[in-house]
Amino acid sequence: MRAKPLREASIRELRPLLDEEVALWDAELFWDFAEVRAAVAGGIERRSVPGRFVSDGARAAAYCYYMMDAGRAIIGSIFAGREHRGRGLEEDLVDAVIADARAERGSGRVECQTLFCTASGANARFGTAGFAQGARHYMRCELPAPLPAPDPVLPGAMRVKPLGREDLPAAAEIVYRSHVGTIDAALNLTYSTPATCRAFVETLVLRAGCGRFEPDASRLVEGPKGPAGVLLASRLARANGHVCQVSVVPEAQGQGLGAFLMTTALRAFREQGLASVTLSVTVANARAHRLYTRLGFRTRREFAAHAWLRPPARIELPA
Repeated sequence: MRAKPLREASIRELRPLLDEEVALWDAELFWDFAEVRAAVAGGIERRSVPGRFVSDGARAAAYCYYMMDAGRAIIGSIFAGREHRGRGLEEDLVDAVIADARAERGSGRVECQTLFCTASGANARFGTAGFAQGARHYMRCELPAPLPAPDPVLPGAMRVKPLGREDLPAAAEIVYRSHVGTIDAALNLTYSTPATCRAFVETLVLRAGCGRFEPDASRLVEGPKGPAGVLLASRLARANGHVCQVSVVPEAQGQGLGAFLMTTALRAFREQGLASVTLSVTVANARAHRLYTRLGFRTRREFAAHAWLRPPARIELPA
């Protein structure tokens, strides 16, 4: 089956596949994908979503789309229907979409995180195409679950507060400073500058960029020298909370702030009666991975982050 431009697809062809995708991510990732589905469907109807699809008669068998953001192409779902998986369709779509994204006018960078991909073999195609890569885990903690005892305690010179809109600049500063020189900043432009971190935080809090923002589980820690730690939480589904971001500035790391913020968020989610909490973490971030495991999180899905820069520029991953 030949990969055709997504702008040639009709919503009638894609609707069954999009519905199947919503059901799969709800079951596998505890993620309500209905809003994403609605946005993609609207773009397909307007012929405004770039990407590729393959059809099997009158119905789409697989599709992949990408978005343009300030000269960066971000590849989204790489999805095949159940009866079409294991036939190489996702891998062929990745090849085609990478070529399309690189050919976009003004596109100097392409990124993808393969959490929403139905073929693990697609990751190898990014490597073949010259992308830098980093393994990631999507983890889940079932609630109610016993929290570590004794609870982590903040150092005496620090105080915690609920995260309000007035705290977004401070939150963005913490996120940026905690990511300087990391693999996450190398592979995701979101973490690379103060401005992109500010846009990221505002998207999470003000525009439901990763589920509905949960103020009751989100916290900011302030120290004697200024903002020291932040946790941004959301709800991905009716019964599943999500830790979108937890960051601690370098000089405050190793003092238990991450454990304190995570425990506070887990308690808040449990008090709301949720069944589970999820998060994503880079495998190379061993300290964070150990913390999440100790708190009861278990790996639900392995995926990868990929990034490419137009030569002669290149992405340098930290040793």
